[in-house]
Amino acid sequence: MLHKKSYHCANMETPHGIVTVEGPLPPETLEKFEFHENLTSFRPPEQQKKALVDIAGLDEGRIIVARNNNTIIGYVTYLYPDPLERWSEDKIENVLELGAIEVIPSYRGTGVGKKLLEVSFMADEMEDYL
Repeated sequence: MLHKKSYHCANMETPHGIVTVEGPLPPETLEKFEFHENLTSFRPPEQQKKALVDIAGLDEGRIIVARNNNTIIGYVTYLYPDPLERWSEDKIENVLELGAIEVIPSYRGTGVGKKLLEVSFMADEMEDYL
């Protein structure tokens, strides 16, 4: 299956200033941004950034980020289900799962998480996935 990735971007006003929500981003673009030190829900920030760069490099991997200037303050990931999960047993190419969504505490409740999901589904090709 060809995994088309159409880039979309939206800016939003928050109490902390303008946030840009964009993606899916390729690995080389993700590497250029700083990763906020409070993005710690899944692993230490430097390890999480590496994981996101790796996911972005997968054919099916999709990373949408929220950033304030050059600092990522939130993200959502989409990729094939983990091989240990029931969803992956049949190896259906058009099954993607939302792997993770995270927003730093100071931006929670400002609509950033909602905007991450909105931008994710601006891409028409997302209709091709279960």
